[in-house]
This record gives sequence, C-alpha cells and structure tokens, in this order.
Amino acid sequence: MMIRSKIVTAITIVMLTSLITLPMSYGQTIDEGRYRIKEEDGWRIVRTDVFTVAVPSTETIPMFIWWHNDDDSTLYVAKYEGLAEAWLFTSEQFSHSDLFDDMKGFKNEFMVRAHSHGWIENPEIVPKINEVSRSLHPFFFPFSQGKWELTPIQEIKAKDGTLVGLAFAFILTESTDPSFEFAEENIMIRNKIFFDPVKMQVEENEIILSKAELKSDIIISNWEWNYDAFIGALEEPTDSLPEITPKLVLSAKFNVRSVSEGNLIDIMNEERDDISGIGDQDSLEVMVRVRERIMVVGKIDKEDEISSTNGLPKLEILAEGRTVVGFFRFDPRATIIYEDQDTTGSVEVKGVSWVANDLKTFLVYPYFGGNTLLHDPSIGISSPELESEVPKYIFNLPIGSREIVPPSQSIIPIEMVPFFELVMEAVIFVMIVVTVIAFTKKMKIEVLNGV
Repeated sequence: MMIRSKIVTAITIVMLTSLITLPMSYGQTIDEGRYRIKEEDGWRIVRTDVFTVAVPSTETIPMFIWWHNDDDSTLYVAKYEGLAEAWLFTSEQFSHSDLFDDMKGFKNEFMVRAHSHGWIENPEIVPKINEVSRSLHPFFFPFSQGKWELTPIQEIKAKDGTLVGLAFAFILTESTDPSFEFAEENIMIRNKIFFDPVKMQVEENEIILSKAELKSDIIISNWEWNYDAFIGALEEPTDSLPEITPKLVLSAKFNVRSVSEGNLIDIMNEERDDISGIGDQDSLEVMVRVRERIMVVGKIDKEDEISSTNGLPKLEILAEGRTVVGFFRFDPRATIIYEDQDTTGSVEVKGVSWVANDLKTFLVYPYFGGNTLLHDPSIGISSPELESEVPKYIFNLPIGSREIVPPSQSIIPIEMVPFFELVMEAVIFVMIVVTVIAFTKKMKIEVLNGV
C-alpha cells in the first residue's frame, strides 16, 4: 500500500507540473521595455527592439524616417506628397506624366488632351468648359499646404491584455488653400507598429505583418471631385459627354540617406524641408528592386507598375554596400465605406513606381464618390530572419472604425494548433510513464534491500 501511495503521489506531481509549465512556456510575454519614445529637436522617435521610426512633431507633415537598430548609418525616408485628381480617357493608362502642372491650367491641359482624343467636335461646348473650369479646385493638393496634427502615441493591447504595439495618426486639420477646406478633418493617416509578427486576412491572401513594419491606413472621406462638378455643369446628354474615368492618386517620395559623415537630426531636417544632401549622400547609390528587376535611381528614367510578391505589390529599396533592405508594399484592394447604406465594398488599387532622379510611387484609387476610402500601405525593413518568424496574433481590422487604437478584441493570440498539442501531450505522457517506471523500480529495490 505504501509503494502504491508513493506511485500515485509521483504521477500526480508530474501531471500537475506538466499542467503548470506548458502554458507558461508557450504564452509568457514580457511587456516591460518593449519600446522607447523620445522627443528630440522637433522629431518624435520610436524605438522597438528591432527598428526605429521617426516622425516630425513640429511643422508636421505625413512622413516617416526609419532604420534598423543594428545599422543606424542608413536612413530610409518616405514622404507622402499629396493627392491628385487625374482624368483619364478610356484609351489611356495611368502615367505620372498625366499629373499635369496646375500652372498651365486645368482647363488648358484637359482641352489639349480632349482634342488629341478626338472628343471635342462641337465648338459650343468649349465656352462651357471655360466656365466650368473657374469653379474647379486645383488639380493637386500638396500635403505641405495643410496643417497636420500628430496624435499622441498610444499602446495597443491584445484581447488577453498583452501589450502588442503602438498606434498614432496624422490628421489634416487645416488647409492653407481655401479650395481644399472640404478636406479638413477628412484625411487621416493612421499608423500601427506591432512588437511581434501579426497575421491579417486581406481578401484571399494571408498577410504577415513583421515586427519591423509600420502599417498605415489611408482614410479619405467626403472628397469633392472636380469630375462631378464638370459633368454636372455641362448638362449634356450622356452620349455626348467625354468617356473619361476619374482617379485619385496618392503620391509618395522615397529616399535613402547615409549618416556616416553627418548628424542624424540635420539629415532628417533636410529630408523634411526638401533640402538636397551633400557630401557622402552624393556617392550613395540607391537601387529599387521589384521582383527580379533592379533599377538604379539617378541612372534611369522609367515608370512601371509595382507587381506582387507573396500576394502584395512590393518594392524594395537597397543602398550600395548595405545589407539591410527597406521596403514599401500595399494592399492591392481598398475598402469603400458607403456612409448612407452602412455597407462596404472594395476596389482595385494600382501602384506605379517612377525611378528617375528620385524614387516616387503613385497609388491610383478608382472613383469612389463622396464615400470613404480606406487603404493600407506599409513601410519597413526586411531580412530572411524577420520573414521566417511565426505570427503570434491574428489582427482583424475593424473596417468602419475611425479609432486610432484598434480595440483589444480585434487582436487575438494564436492558439497552439491541434497537431502541436497532440505532440506535447504525447511527450508529457512519455515523461509520466518513464518517471513512474523509474520510481517503481526504485521502490522495488528498496523493498528487496529491506528498507
């Protein structure tokens, strides 16, 4: 009886130990010290355990400068320049050359292109175009002509209460051009950084956000289209109106800067103020890779569509002699939130890169009327080690929400898959059996020895 009691006690201890150690070894997280935020000379700098992101906190414009913590000699820069309304005739594909200069006049550019496409044949329509053009806002809204609010950086927590990331936003609060007052409080760039890899479902693609990635949500509401004013004012039969498709184009400028010979803050200010760098920057060769194609900035003038890699259109930004790779990628579809019907839909998004003296990208959004468009590009750094990490959370973006910090219930810890649980149970069972056998043998030896 005594031996049997000891065996039962041993089994109980092993089983209790297995129940205690399994969840702790799998789910234990350390929140303390996962990030650091500091304010320095008009910049808010956020450091995680992998990379650092800086955004301007004074004279704020929506831009990001980021670098790997192990290689702070190379800065990657992304600056959103503005929104342009482009009118394409049905036979045209989008090109950055279609983003004509406002100084030449919206009416003049449209008239030239309309004539070249053989549309304007009735001379009576020309005076109407002249009249309509006076009521249109400028073709391009430069973000530098707006005043932006940088919101406080707030913590993101998962459903289980774990600290998983940070969130903040740029919000357009005022336009210095009265023509774009309608955009005030209607353009937001919402941003998230996760401390661990997170899995998202984007249409049919399963996307992994790495822990060295900043994901943005571009939110545009109540846009007043020149196209609507133009079509409404002409008052012509449908078959006599131009066959044109309006697009809204978000342009962004990218750069890579070397800080081996310069002060980090000075270089960041140069980028914010569009001041060309000097010295070591001039010798830094910057390359762009889209799939297997590599183009050198400053040595080519080429525009091309950004093609998909693993489900998302992506371009990589490489600097000569550097091992770290910066990237820009985006969801090939945007969500449209229909305010009146309280429903959502989606539209295709095309990305175009233009490599010349600078690197620029253009995200081309189809016409979405007065509804709300939500689209998510992201920037970051990549490496084989980062890309091989397994996601720890599932993030379900709340589509209709305008909250800067996502609700905790939308971020769910990934549970162990059944196969892994079976393996662990088998290992625990073997441990119990081995322990019991060893304990039994020891008891038998003690009895035989007369103990």
